[in-house]
Amino acid sequence: MVPMIHSIRYFPWRFFGLAFGLSWMPWAIAAYLSYLPNSQHLTVIIALMGLLGPACAAWVLVWASADERLRQDCRKRMFSLAGITLNRLLMMFGLIFLPLMMAIWLSISAGQSATQFSFSDGFFPMLPLALSAALMEELGWRSYGVDSLRSVWRMLLPVSLVFSGLWALWHLPLFFIHGTYQNQLWQTGGIYVANFFISMFPATVIANWFYYRCQRSIPAAVLFHFTLVMAAELLQIEPLTKCIWTAVLLLVAALLIAIEQDFFCKE
Repeated sequence: MVPMIHSIRYFPWRFFGLAFGLSWMPWAIAAYLSYLPNSQHLTVIIALMGLLGPACAAWVLVWASADERLRQDCRKRMFSLAGITLNRLLMMFGLIFLPLMMAIWLSISAGQSATQFSFSDGFFPMLPLALSAALMEELGWRSYGVDSLRSVWRMLLPVSLVFSGLWALWHLPLFFIHGTYQNQLWQTGGIYVANFFISMFPATVIANWFYYRCQRSIPAAVLFHFTLVMAAELLQIEPLTKCIWTAVLLLVAALLIAIEQDFFCKE
């Protein structure tokens, strides 16, 4: 699959510039509206529009491309389940949930509440939003964005480093929209904001590993993104525990890179 990427001409900086612009403009409007009275519903609608930025940017560049191979490649991968095997699914779930369980255990051992193993009341109401967000983001990030970076750097490790930084920066305006998860982190404390940005790297490493192992399946990328978000919502996890979870995921990502050196560090 990677030789196909190298034979197609991508425009990564056009894509990310367009994706940021199409997301940040509605988010700037949403940030302003979020502090006005009686504007909650309009704020939510406009904020959701911002999530479509990566997908719209990908659509524009694919549609404008003169390379029919790019269009065929995107169409083929849009609904492809060929690379999603039971073993890969179990590995993906394990790489997300086992570090989470370890983080909670370490947190409780350090004196945090044992109620963290209880199910969260917000889990089921969060499902539609989490699925929508995963779908809207990955239709852009994995249909064009990540592959476009790999057409430049080729090795997956630098691609993951660059994308994790861009992905983190893309979320920045959400910190200024009242009521968002990111805005709540901002109010909770700087350490939790830092943890949010740091967590992007291990999440990207594992996501890219799963995506490329599943033959660049876009549904696989959506499934990983959705699972990661819902894992964070499944239990009554305290903010400090999420920092521990990030630390464990960093260790897991480092081990994954070490075990899969050829996969991450060769063209």
